[in-house]
Amino acid sequence: MNTPPADHLKAQGLALFQQGKKDEALVVFETAVAAYTQEGNEDGRAEMLNNIGVIQRVKGNNQAAIAALSEAGEIFSQLGNTDKQAQTLANLADLYAFNKQQDQAARCYSEAAALFAQLNQRQKQSQVLRTYSLMRLKQGQWLEAMIRMEESLSVHPHLGPLRWFFRALLRFALSLFGAR
Repeated sequence: MNTPPADHLKAQGLALFQQGKKDEALVVFETAVAAYTQEGNEDGRAEMLNNIGVIQRVKGNNQAAIAALSEAGEIFSQLGNTDKQAQTLANLADLYAFNKQQDQAARCYSEAAALFAQLNQRQKQSQVLRTYSLMRLKQGQWLEAMIRMEESLSVHPHLGPLRWFFRALLRFALSLFGAR
């Protein structure tokens, strides 16, 4: 029996995931990893590893998620695919944050934000910094949370009046703390 082409497996896995069939999607993505490997498509393999990491995270299999996301990130880095590397780092950061591993989460959020900045993807950079800020807020690290939120708003490509006002308030508060 021939294995379906990797791109077909990818589409099938994504459809299953969107239908909430995580276990079935996981099996398909694992098969896709092998198919992309056979095709010599490292980018596709890394993308499937990222998807596997996301599913493993949702299922609560943290070590499997970390392993898959870390491997995906390394491959994207070797390939010079900075966008997908940053996305994978953000996924890894979310996993670490969820598991109360804030130091690792902070490192991954910072690296992801820096990579998105290199690519001038301000919307994604802003989202990562906002999530980083919210993590610090939950920890009670108010000053760092405010700094990250101000950074998030400063790079956001389209600030509306409310966000602009909020950023101005944050800047004023940070100046009072001597942080800006």
